[in-house]
Amino acid sequence: MTETAASLSAEDESPLRDVYLSSTRQRFKNEVNRLTRDGGMAALLEGREDAADLAFVLAWVYLYHWLTHNVPAAWREPVVARFRSGGRAFLMDLLLEPDVAGFLRGYIAHWQSLPSSGVQPPLQQQQLQRLLAARGGDPEALIADLLETWRGLDLFSRSYKVAYSEIGRAERDRYGEMLAAADRERLALVDGLPDPGFAGERPRLAKAGLIPAMGCPQTCRHCMFIWRPPKPKHADPDRLYRLVDGLADNVLFTGGDLTRQLDSFYAAIRSMPNITRFAILLNGDFADDPETTDAVLGAMAAAVDSRPADWARAQVLLQISFDEFHQEVIVDKRGQLKERIPVAKIANIVERAPYYADRVQLALLHKQTALNFSMDVFNKGVFARLAAELGRRGHRVQVLSAAPAPRPKRNPLAPDQLAPVVKDASFILTRHPDSPILFTSSTIDGYGRAAEMDAWETVKEKELLAEVLAGRTPPGVSFDIDLMFWFNGWATLFNAVHICLGDIYADGEDAVLARQRKDPLSHALHRFDTRLLDYYRELRPDLEQKIAAATGPHHLFHTLTEDAEVRLHLTRRLIEAGHAAAAGH
Repeated sequence: MTETAASLSAEDESPLRDVYLSSTRQRFKNEVNRLTRDGGMAALLEGREDAADLAFVLAWVYLYHWLTHNVPAAWREPVVARFRSGGRAFLMDLLLEPDVAGFLRGYIAHWQSLPSSGVQPPLQQQQLQRLLAARGGDPEALIADLLETWRGLDLFSRSYKVAYSEIGRAERDRYGEMLAAADRERLALVDGLPDPGFAGERPRLAKAGLIPAMGCPQTCRHCMFIWRPPKPKHADPDRLYRLVDGLADNVLFTGGDLTRQLDSFYAAIRSMPNITRFAILLNGDFADDPETTDAVLGAMAAAVDSRPADWARAQVLLQISFDEFHQEVIVDKRGQLKERIPVAKIANIVERAPYYADRVQLALLHKQTALNFSMDVFNKGVFARLAAELGRRGHRVQVLSAAPAPRPKRNPLAPDQLAPVVKDASFILTRHPDSPILFTSSTIDGYGRAAEMDAWETVKEKELLAEVLAGRTPPGVSFDIDLMFWFNGWATLFNAVHICLGDIYADGEDAVLARQRKDPLSHALHRFDTRLLDYYRELRPDLEQKIAAATGPHHLFHTLTEDAEVRLHLTRRLIEAGHAAAAGH
């Protein structure tokens, strides 16, 4: 299925229409439950004397705005049609009103029109009667007050387009601070520290990253990056290949989607004798048909085959993004449905990968949702769509193994439930039983576009964050400070590409690697040193807000260090603390 063939009109009865309506209805239902059953709106109104009476009607004002914010006009009626039953059927009609004031007039009129009887009126009618009585029975006065209260909550006050634009500008400014005055002052402080040094050859790292360029043509709702730095003009990839080849056995090529940089990946495989695993992250959009898919996988295999016999035996780890967000069915600007990246393209990759399995290991990278709390992750959602597509081609998918994450997590659709979450698995096409395909999932940190996602959409690490803040970081949990080498010369951290240890071309390799050994900020991040919270508070007033908004410890410590002036202050304070400790104070 090509992307063009995947575009459908709103009237078509088709699998994509079913997927879009099913997923959008589920999103809507989850928001209804969060705002009403789970007390989401009541929590937003906490502290008001009339909160109990306001919560229900304002929850539906929220849902009115959610619908207009997330669902194009032509698709709103089909989305809410499924819920036109029982006592809330009238609300579904009101959600289609042209403005929120019309919604509120209809809401008030509905409850006022109910005939009086000897039985106790419904709770929502009682709430409305009290709200009206407090305003002398004037519906328009109540509408004005409700709208004023709503505006005070500052929700849905900007479109996704505006929100993404603001996030993009902030990211651009963050990259613009890289190696500017504050960063250079910070690195000068690091350079002045004693070097623990090393004997003989440079110590080898667990892994290293290479970033040829940052970019991706997709606009996935969960993506952590929006603004991409310009492509380097004077790259020296061979120098970086030599450097990384002397530092690590494993290398990851990343930077969004690297389909346009595949030639650099093939060149690296042919240039780095000591590397045993070449990992690359792609979004799978290249796999238009089996022939194109074979060409890409074949080129990877050929690059491996071309390595001299006396070099380390190498394998490619082909990581393909595959989840409810990359394969989301969306409505395009013309009102037609399409998949961001069609499941059929991922099926092309899965179908062809076994023929190259001795040189190319395929892994599907998945973002955790509520489905991960059971084997439903393989029976519903995007994996089920993949299995169905492969089934149409005569394949049967068999899951061989599934293992949970080391820590239980909270199900976003059942907030009281702390349970194991499926993290790693392997599966086969039964025609190719000796060629397992990997499946691994991870959480989504709440920055970039992900900051605009609904609260229940992703799995968070709030419990782990609480442990870290209490100084009880579990074994094996750390902030990844291995180095990523950009083709433009930057050397940054895996978990924080805004923290740069210098420019390889301008500063030299030895200076950058010495900073990695000496930088107190990097090492404090690695162990989630809670002193960073105190030092941050000395300079900025918003620590509590950052903690409340953090989706996990990695997200929190990332956001603490996004500002160059803050990075400088944290580094200076860590150095001062080190001197004080050395002096015995």
